[in-house]
Amino acid sequence: MSVLGAAQSALVRLIGRKPSTLFSSTEKTMVEIADLVTEVGVDIMKSHDWSALTKINTITGDGTATAFPLPVDYDRMNLAQGVSDGASWFWGYTQSPNLDTWVAIQNGYFLGATPPGWWMMLGGSMQFQPAPGASSVAQFPYISKNIAVDESGAGKPAFTTDSDTFALDERLLTLGLIWRWRAQKRMEYAEDMQTYEIALSQSQTRDRGATVIRSNARYRPGNLHVGWPYALGPDVP
Repeated sequence: MSVLGAAQSALVRLIGRKPSTLFSSTEKTMVEIADLVTEVGVDIMKSHDWSALTKINTITGDGTATAFPLPVDYDRMNLAQGVSDGASWFWGYTQSPNLDTWVAIQNGYFLGATPPGWWMMLGGSMQFQPAPGASSVAQFPYISKNIAVDESGAGKPAFTTDSDTFALDERLLTLGLIWRWRAQKRMEYAEDMQTYEIALSQSQTRDRGATVIRSNARYRPGNLHVGWPYALGPDVP
């Protein structure tokens, strides 16, 4: 469904009409909805680490550079994720906990990290200390800000034409438009907001499959980490 379709569905319920255009219209209500639709989409994007918007950025070192630009569509890193080392599945880069520590690392006064080294997000770039070696690879997952998709399939951070599509569930866009427009008009919107929030929560829950953990299992799923120190179970020799 296009952004026009999502807006039409919302407008039928709001004003009882289905407009033929959105972004090219000069009608007051259409202009308001066109202005609001990207804001609603961004709110949905920021509410959850959506799998459809999750990407992996790969940085290749040259042995000299310590700062690398973020992807052009970068919004944020995935929650509780770090920067992995392409040469090891076990060890990754250690995040600097604060700027004081980072300054100390830069001045060579803090040597507490295990190889391959430290990282920190600073000045709009991913920074490392020491510089990643020549051809070494660092990777991290991030959430793209490109909520809209144009007719060619290219992503972009805002809706600009009627044919753009939403990268996520269009129903959320429709429901979000309904309650946000009514709230903007100082109309009653509590029930509409509740309907939207229920739909949003359901979409977030369905977005990623759950990992089933069985107490008598003799294996560890790959996406779970063993705590340290740990105690071996009674059935482990």
